Amino acid sequence: MKFQQGSTGSLNKFEKRIAKRLLNDGLNSQDVHARILFGRKTSVNFARVTSVKADLQQLSATDEELEDFLLFKRMHDPSTGLNPFQDERLVRSREAMKLAVGVFNNPSILFRTQAFTVLSVIAWTYAVLEYAHRKGLPTERRDGKAISLSDFLGLPECPLSDGVSNNLKSVIRLRDLVEHRLLSAEDPKWISLFQSCCLNYEKFITEQFGKSVSLAEDLSFSLQFSGLSLDQATNMVRAGLSNEVQAINRELFDHMTDAQRSDQEFQFSVIFTTIAASKSKAAFQFLSADSPEGKEISQVLVKHKPSAETHPFRVKDVVAAVKKRTGKNFNTTKHTTAWKENEVRPDGNSASPEKTKTDYCFYNPTFREYSYSQMWIDFLVNNLNENGIDE
Repeated sequence: MKFQQGSTGSLNKFEKRIAKRLLNDGLNSQDVHARILFGRKTSVNFARVTSVKADLQQLSATDEELEDFLLFKRMHDPSTGLNPFQDERLVRSREAMKLAVGVFNNPSILFRTQAFTVLSVIAWTYAVLEYAHRKGLPTERRDGKAISLSDFLGLPECPLSDGVSNNLKSVIRLRDLVEHRLLSAEDPKWISLFQSCCLNYEKFITEQFGKSVSLAEDLSFSLQFSGLSLDQATNMVRAGLSNEVQAINRELFDHMTDAQRSDQEFQFSVIFTTIAASKSKAAFQFLSADSPEGKEISQVLVKHKPSAETHPFRVKDVVAAVKKRTGKNFNTTKHTTAWKENEVRPDGNSASPEKTKTDYCFYNPTFREYSYSQMWIDFLVNNLNENGIDE
């Protein structure tokens, strides 16, 4: 491909030759201007084409150059604004992620975990390489080979959050662990990990490269339990993990804290549970709509990330709420004792104040203070009522 599209408000040397050729072939200036502009990210004033027409010294494009130009324009995708000749990494990245989700959702494929991990890592690798290229970060190792996704995650300039990075590290590790293994019956065991991988990818590419490259119009990011009945799904969730899967999960998760494992950017979970019931360890819990539990069911979508919105209560608010609901003498001193005994948050001298039990507590780095959730208030109330603590 010899043709190179311009990126400024002027025609480059290739575009000038094409414009001269099209004019010589009998197209009027307006049509030439329209063809040059199609798919071009930067517009060109109509006078630029007029100046080419008036320049008797301007050379005309050859047949081969004209063919390259027409092919380049045909490959432009108006819906995304991408062209594989100039946006190859992003085009390949999106294709790889579509393939990853499509393969995983295909119940006739036996290597779904292997295929998803391989293809999703490819998708992410192309995406971060494009990010690095645009930001002037390293895209090659010293040996001239492109950096890997793991290399990018280790860069100080890596923009990904801890949850996203942990998710990708686990997907990469899982790819390596399941290589050459048949795990067709075990694929759903990592569905929450894969779901976050997809959602994180969509968020990353749209934030970095624009909403036009979103995959939302191309596919759904739900990794389906294709063809499963309610009973089958229930049995699948309740089934114990095989020894092989347990060994793999130990490799993936044992080094992580509870807060890291519960991060929605690490593994996504939607909880279908009864009111006031505790959170299930399963990513999905299925109940019959006709059962007593099902009649009380409420659908809860776990917040994407703990924040001041999900944890709005300060210490004084927690103390006031607990005193009002229990009628007991609960104060800030007892509150401090409670969070220490339950290891809800680190003490004031901790070098990592953000390492909290996210169900209960959130650390706001801007204001350097802790806030608490309704779940923490409920926990304290239940604990006081059960143990009969008063003075």
